[in-house]
Amino acid sequence: MKRIHIIIGFLIFFSIIAFSQQLLGQFTQAVVSISGTVKNAVTKEPMTVYVTAYDDEGKKVNVARSNASDNGYYFLTGLKPGRTYTIVAEQPRFIREEYKLFVPKASQYTEYSKDFSLIPIVEGTSIPIEVPPFELNKSKIRFGAEIYLEPFAREFALNKNIVFEIICYPDNAKDANENLKLTEERAKSLMAYFIGKGIEPERIRIKGNSSTDPKNPPPLEKRAKGKRYIGTTYIKLLSLK
Repeated sequence: MKRIHIIIGFLIFFSIIAFSQQLLGQFTQAVVSISGTVKNAVTKEPMTVYVTAYDDEGKKVNVARSNASDNGYYFLTGLKPGRTYTIVAEQPRFIREEYKLFVPKASQYTEYSKDFSLIPIVEGTSIPIEVPPFELNKSKIRFGAEIYLEPFAREFALNKNIVFEIICYPDNAKDANENLKLTEERAKSLMAYFIGKGIEPERIRIKGNSSTDPKNPPPLEKRAKGKRYIGTTYIKLLSLK
């Protein structure tokens, strides 16, 4: 009988511990934060803007303010593990930028990093696409390029008054005729992408080039394999009616 009492006592003890841990887990969760910088995509100058986190239901969770005097640094906290958030950096007269953040379950403090580069909405502004959307000598949009094209598509779809031009430059200066053909095909591929995102064709202009970009020419020295020069692609804002 005494042995049975001891066994029951151990079972009760471990049950209390398990319940306490479960109860503690309900009240204490790891804190998750995200930090980075916000800069002007054209001038590269740091900006003071609001950075907001929304949960997967569109509810505002928290907001932070970047500091231009501190290189555009922001720090946004209050996120929770096991959730998906949309981090938004926005400022009037700039293209709003969004970042999807999935936070896996964790028991320790976690901090993520994300830099934002906001594009000014100003007539005549030419904005280079940060990462070339094409592979060397190819006119098909490469896999993964959508992440750099999506901010443009989202803003142009929301703002029906924006008319813009797609300007593509070739990868070398070897054959002017082939270069013009290639860059026109590249511009057409991007035009098709934007039309597929709901942007009216009449709001889009395209321009190919037979010679390389004078603002960003091919390097004279040989580059390492995998870091080959790709001609620049620009989005130029023609009018904001």
